Amino acid sequence: MQKQGLYKRQGLTEAELAEIEQLALLCNTHDGLDLKLNWNILRSRPSEQTNDFLYYAAGQLVGYLALFSFNAQEAELSGMVHPDQRRRGIFSTLLQEAKRECEQRNIPNILLIVEQASAAGQAFVKKQPVQYHHSEYKMVLTKVRVPSTFDAYLQFRAARLEDATTIAQITAQAFGMPENEVDWYGKNLMEQQSTRRYYVGVLDGAVIGKIEVVLGVEEAIIYGFAVSPAYRGRGYGRQMLARTIQAIQETGQQHIALEVATENKHALSLYQSCGFKETGGYD
Repeated sequence: MQKQGLYKRQGLTEAELAEIEQLALLCNTHDGLDLKLNWNILRSRPSEQTNDFLYYAAGQLVGYLALFSFNAQEAELSGMVHPDQRRRGIFSTLLQEAKRECEQRNIPNILLIVEQASAAGQAFVKKQPVQYHHSEYKMVLTKVRVPSTFDAYLQFRAARLEDATTIAQITAQAFGMPENEVDWYGKNLMEQQSTRRYYVGVLDGAVIGKIEVVLGVEEAIIYGFAVSPAYRGRGYGRQMLARTIQAIQETGQQHIALEVATENKHALSLYQSCGFKETGGYD
């Protein structure tokens, strides 16, 4: 029987991933976009949690919405609808199911990720009971620029299990999160995967900064970059970023990207100084 209507998934099959990728390629080509779908996460969804919502018409995937929850306080939603199937209530159906899932999981806040260049996406959110929160740039590395000198006392290394508590504290401080909710580093550092890397900057034996990497097939994504407030403005962040770029390139991956809030001028300047360039924007 042909698939028809809404399907909720706990984990995605290879066939479903291929359908999502095909739909994303079609939408990106039609609209001139670079949809934010976090492919590395989609390929390793937990099998006990509903995070993916698919909509079919006569056996063809025509709508898709992904739910990403990186902490207990909020979920991020990103999705798409086939250009020939828009204005038929498909995305509204997907959104309602995702909202129900967030309610069941007691997630209080939802962020809708909408490409600034997406006319269809921007028109949709204008009709929703939502408020603008913030914008981010996607940046890609176009030309590596490293500091002329490195502080000999700043050590850069892979994170260890004993670093988990300090890394959680730095993350909570940097991203305005309750420290008791940043509880994933211990487990992640014990079960490190080949596609995920965690690095720290160490000064006089103390961890002063952390940076994370997801190694994908198409590109590597840098995220979760933070330096303790007491050590900012001394060039340590730029040195850590440069070392991270070198570590990624040593794996053979030359395509490197990251995201940064548009109002974070300091971080934007830092990334630009190391050779990153804005390629798109998300609201």
